Amino acid sequence: MPYILSPIITSDSSGMWGEGTSYEKKSIYSITPGKLPPVNYDAHTIKPHSLTHIETPAHTQAEGKRIDFYFKNRPEYFWGKTLVIRLTGNHYQEVGNGIFHWVITVDQIQSRLKELKMSEIPSKVLITAESSPSNSHGYHDPNFVLTLSQEAADFLISHHHFHLYGTSWKSSDYKPGSSERPIHNTLFSKGIILENLKLDGVPEGIYFMSAYPLPLMDASESPVVPILFTREELNDFS
Repeated sequence: MPYILSPIITSDSSGMWGEGTSYEKKSIYSITPGKLPPVNYDAHTIKPHSLTHIETPAHTQAEGKRIDFYFKNRPEYFWGKTLVIRLTGNHYQEVGNGIFHWVITVDQIQSRLKELKMSEIPSKVLITAESSPSNSHGYHDPNFVLTLSQEAADFLISHHHFHLYGTSWKSSDYKPGSSERPIHNTLFSKGIILENLKLDGVPEGIYFMSAYPLPLMDASESPVVPILFTREELNDFS
């Protein structure tokens, strides 16, 4: 079975950025005897940054490219060969107020590449840590921050074909109280970002990913349900 990288979205899921609930549903029509139309039809309000989502440079840059640009000009960014890295051990350090932070180093990424006998990375890289806990809704616990070091971000973008970074955590920077988003902007210099990925239970290795978001005009981000297929699953269609 393919790996689905988004939890089920529920109306009791709290927003991760102080925006209330991340999903609300309101009935427009409901099936009621003697009333037309005989359908159920709801309005859905979503807060993408508290769900599994794709984000573009416009998220942190006033003149950055948006979702519709990639649909029109770079659709290959949404699909293709993808490496999943599962960092081993536990390098979370307490930083106060119940928050723990793991800053991913170049050495930690290169160690996993060596274990996988890979000298190069593909265009898409998804990273999680085996010791990252999940919350009650299936997302990476937001209190366990997992972000790239500047050197690790520079390492990823140094690869010619790189154009997508994905993380199980809710963001790609941890800079409380700062207006700077250096890791986002480093990654955006080469591509786009996936956040809030459900990667628990996904073995480390190479997959084919399809990760098309909703094609929202002028949006800096959009919800997405990424799906990973193994080589064997793809061979079934050859």
